[in-house]
Amino acid sequence: MSEKLTPEQEALIPVYRQKWRAIALSTERIDREKASEAVKATYVLIGIEEPEIVFYDSPNAALIATLSKLSQELGGDWDSGSDQRKMPNYGEY
Repeated sequence: MSEKLTPEQEALIPVYRQKWRAIALSTERIDREKASEAVKATYVLIGIEEPEIVFYDSPNAALIATLSKLSQELGGDWDSGSDQRKMPNYGEY
C-alpha cells in the first residue's frame, strides 16, 4: 500500500472536502427508516445488542426530551411544557 497520494488523488481532495462538508452541514431530513436499518445492520455485524433508536425533529427537541427523561430518572421535577423548569438541587458545582 502506498503511503503517498498520487497527483490525481491530491487534486480530488478539495472535491471530497466540499462533498463531505455539504453532507455534514445539510439540514435536509434524513430517511429515518434507512438510517434505522443501517444502525441495526451495524450492531448485528459487530454482535452487540442494538440500542433503542430515537429520532427527534430538532436538536432542541432532543435536548428537551433528554432532560425530561433524565429528570424523571433522578426524581426531579422538570416539566418540558413549563416556563419555569425546576431541576433537582444538587448543590453548587
